[in-house]
Amino acid sequence: MKRIALVFFLAILLPSILLAVMAIRSVRDQSLILNSQRAMFYQSTCDSVAAEINLFMDEVRVFHGQLIDELARRQKSGLVETFDEAITDAWSQAAVGAVVSSEGIIISPLVGESAAADSFLANHRDFLMNERTVEVYQAPPVLNSEVSIVEDNSASRGAAGSFSKVAPSRSLEDAEASVAGEPQRSKLKVGIVQNKLEGFRFEEPSKESGPELSDVAELRVPAAAPKVMQQRNVMPTQSSVPLSESLSPLLEEARETQATTNVSRLSAAEVKSTDLIAAESGAVSRLIDGELHILLWEKSPRLPGYTFWTELDLQTIREDLELLLTELPFASQEAVSVALLDSDGEMVTQTEPGFTTDWSLPFVASEVGQILPRWEVATYFLNPDSLNESARTLRWTLSLIVVSLLVAVAVGSFLILKAVRYEMQLATRKTDFVSNVSHELKTPLTSIRMFSELLARGGEADLEKTRNYAGIVHKESERLSRLINRLLDFSRLDRDEMTLKAGPVDLSRLVKDSVATFEMQLEADAMNIQIEERVDQPLVVIGDQDALEQVILNLLSNAGKYAADGGEIRVVVAAPGEEKAVLRVEDRGKGVPRSLREKVFEKFYRIDDSIHAGVDGSGIGLALSRQLVEKHGGEIRCEPRDGGGSSFVIELPLRNPHEEE
Repeated sequence: MKRIALVFFLAILLPSILLAVMAIRSVRDQSLILNSQRAMFYQSTCDSVAAEINLFMDEVRVFHGQLIDELARRQKSGLVETFDEAITDAWSQAAVGAVVSSEGIIISPLVGESAAADSFLANHRDFLMNERTVEVYQAPPVLNSEVSIVEDNSASRGAAGSFSKVAPSRSLEDAEASVAGEPQRSKLKVGIVQNKLEGFRFEEPSKESGPELSDVAELRVPAAAPKVMQQRNVMPTQSSVPLSESLSPLLEEARETQATTNVSRLSAAEVKSTDLIAAESGAVSRLIDGELHILLWEKSPRLPGYTFWTELDLQTIREDLELLLTELPFASQEAVSVALLDSDGEMVTQTEPGFTTDWSLPFVASEVGQILPRWEVATYFLNPDSLNESARTLRWTLSLIVVSLLVAVAVGSFLILKAVRYEMQLATRKTDFVSNVSHELKTPLTSIRMFSELLARGGEADLEKTRNYAGIVHKESERLSRLINRLLDFSRLDRDEMTLKAGPVDLSRLVKDSVATFEMQLEADAMNIQIEERVDQPLVVIGDQDALEQVILNLLSNAGKYAADGGEIRVVVAAPGEEKAVLRVEDRGKGVPRSLREKVFEKFYRIDDSIHAGVDGSGIGLALSRQLVEKHGGEIRCEPRDGGGSSFVIELPLRNPHEEE
């Protein structure tokens, strides 16, 4: 049995436990994988929005060059003194325009011309005149030369930031042609074009489109200036999620690639204006007292010797970017809000109006770039707890399923082991049964054979001995017949093939007849048997008289074999109520231990030989008796007898003897 239990544990329980552990670990890893995939998806969303913003700013820079070239063509040398007024009148996204000569002298604007001009000169005069080195963010080369230009009429701009009905144009000439003939020409601006990244391929700019990347890098970070790591305004929470050791190296590599930190990838450089204007055009951004200033410069071949500088109107740019973000295809999704944060970490716009949160703790974020330094595109969950709740629910659900399956396997294993143990015990009992039956069959057969041989001698024995021998042969034959009939009855009952002949049976009369049949054998064993009737009228039950008689004889036989040393057997017939009759067979033997009072009714079971040594039996008498009693709708049990011994109790349904079948 121990070997079977060990094999069962190694073959079923241990693999089940290992599979359960692996399933729980898999649930945890799947949760991390799902979180990583979600982070990668929203990170790509932020990167796409940042790319759209950079493409828009590229169009702004391209339009700046086209506009200056057109203004120089129209006004020629007169543009130098009136550039500030000309650029702000023609372009709504321009705040101030300035012209600097090759000698570093600011030609336009002059101090006192306007408040905007005075502020511009106060912030940038020393830088433009090349008098000091300042910290700037050098914008990369322009990647897209196509520009969408629209009319920006202040009367046509609604609350939602929409533009006039003039169709977007691809060039400055087309835009001017679309408004030609109007009494008053409106300002132009760069318009928003949705999904511009579709079909657009990023390539390294060639010399024809601007300075090489190596040149730009040299301008942005001079060799003498060490790179200073700057902290971002946000701390993406996704970067703080630990990686599981069980995740595959590919997933870890992907997570490391997508993970963001609060260290900015952008860097500022200490430069002079002469370092910048070596290129024909460009853009730089400056942070002065925490306020962002975006400066564009352009050299026109029509007016050599001059550099045209333009500071963008940041408020107008913010409004344009708000329109770009709110009209994104995924802006209406409900799970997250994609927000644009400025250099102070304040929200500029978002896809979910009215949503508020701690803007410094996004799920993922992406820096916009050098043109808008310290600006971020960040993603926030509208319900941050929903992720943890769903993950917790999933883990608990699968954990409960795994635990339930383990419990089911454990319970099933216990039941299987119990059944195997019972079958092994039953097999052992069957072996003992065969041995006992063989012995019981051999004993009467030996007696019959021996006394038959004596009778065969004839004349050597007197008449008294002949009668005695014949009686013994007859007795042993009956004993053999009873044993064989018992085996046949048990076999038929076990296969549920035994048919009972139901009829009225007088229980009191049946008990007396059974005792009379067995009395001679009991007296031979020095047993005293008594019948006690506690009824005032006959007790009639419906059943098979022969089967009930066999039950009574089995109980009397057991009492004679196992309680012979008690010397007393009492059979009690009673009717405690009107519904059932009770029959008790009581002895004064050693009794049946409490733990064995049910087991004695099992097939092939015999009480330990240490208690009842040398007692013949097959182990089917009580099992046969229980099956017969239950077929009559009754019950049989073993109880202790007061004063010592055992009491086998039979309860049978009581019927009216005059009731017809």
